[in-house]
Amino acid sequence: MAKRPGPGPIPQVPGYPDLRRLPGGHTHEMFLATGADGRDVVVRVFGAGTRTRGPEAPAVQAGVLRLTRGLLPVPELIELREDPPLLVVSRLPGVSLHSVLGTASTPLQHRLGESMGEILGRLSGIALTGPGGFLDGQQTLAAYHPDAVSLVTWLDAHYPGTALADIDEYDALRALAERGDALLAGSARAVLVHGDLSPRNVLCDPETGRITGLIDWEFTHAGHPVEDVGKLLRRIPGMPFVDATLAAMNPWLPAAEQARVEELKERARAADFYWLLEVASRRGGSPATERAWRIVRKLARTGRLLGDLEAAPGQATW
Repeated sequence: MAKRPGPGPIPQVPGYPDLRRLPGGHTHEMFLATGADGRDVVVRVFGAGTRTRGPEAPAVQAGVLRLTRGLLPVPELIELREDPPLLVVSRLPGVSLHSVLGTASTPLQHRLGESMGEILGRLSGIALTGPGGFLDGQQTLAAYHPDAVSLVTWLDAHYPGTALADIDEYDALRALAERGDALLAGSARAVLVHGDLSPRNVLCDPETGRITGLIDWEFTHAGHPVEDVGKLLRRIPGMPFVDATLAAMNPWLPAAEQARVEELKERARAADFYWLLEVASRRGGSPATERAWRIVRKLARTGRLLGDLEAAPGQATW
């Protein structure tokens, strides 16, 4: 199984001679430096791993920061360079949500969830013309993958000859895909999606319970309004934080999309099911593919989109 590469040497970046490695993350591309005004800034030097997402990756992230600045707690864009590709942004206050949730009391989780729900509600209001990835900093949409028109077609494209077939429960998976399509049909909107909303990419103030920043927009795209919550369900199933997030997000949705927390939770899993199926089909390539495969197998065996959450309430799985 492939392992993530470790950190390499600290790069030399003209204008930022004092780069210090920023802890956390998997890309090892984030560094602290001193800006022109003497304050700390965050410098992301895009390496080979990030460039596989395309040379437009830095510009896409810069464009999203411009689009959301003032609406969401995102860093200020300070500089974008093409050669070598790098992004310089302000350093936001707060600590990683990942470091707080494991020991957070239920009242603190509720406060954090209420703050996150409002932020995701605002994010769900940034409408785009259709689903898909971004080609540039103006959020020009890439062509939509033809297999992604429904979960059923997505399953049929990823099942034959892949690790999904090892689950040997196609009928159960198809039933889940049909259920997911029915849930997602209630919202035809495409909105801005963070795309990697794990607690590691969220900053917070553990004293007030306020979310202070959303960082690392590498996987941003246009998608379903509750898609980001689907990743939270994978990362921190059963925590009061997730339910509080959905409850606070609900009033921000159009009236026709509002629902009870459990229904929103199932809808979020349906939106995330695209990711789960694709990654699980590549089982063996990384620890993430193994975890995705095990989740999909659990869902097939229980016959419920939220079947894995009942097995490990309150525990972080990723």
